Amino acid sequence: MKYLFMLTLFVLLFNFHAAQAAESKIDITDLHFVKSVEGQLYIEGLVKNLTAHPLRQVYVAFNLLKNGMVVGYSTDIVFDLQPRQAWQIHTRCRTRIFKPDHFRLAELSVIP
Repeated sequence: MKYLFMLTLFVLLFNFHAAQAAESKIDITDLHFVKSVEGQLYIEGLVKNLTAHPLRQVYVAFNLLKNGMVVGYSTDIVFDLQPRQAWQIHTRCRTRIFKPDHFRLAELSVIP
């Protein structure tokens, strides 16, 4: 039982440390909705590599919300983001029926 507790604690601490490391490697700013000429909804924003080395991959995922309920998703990915380089997020909002009124960052993944 003690072994299982220690193993669980180790896994939780490792995951928490990895999440903190990912957050300190990039900066996400200016996230907002944009509507195209055709009427399609997109999320735009800016991601900047704050490290002194290239990042092999940066992945972002957003939950699209309508009155607090998840009604869709949107994802974007960039490869080989150079040091101090910025990346413009421009990702299509994918919903079936409801149009979202706001969004929330659901996942952020950085592979150095």
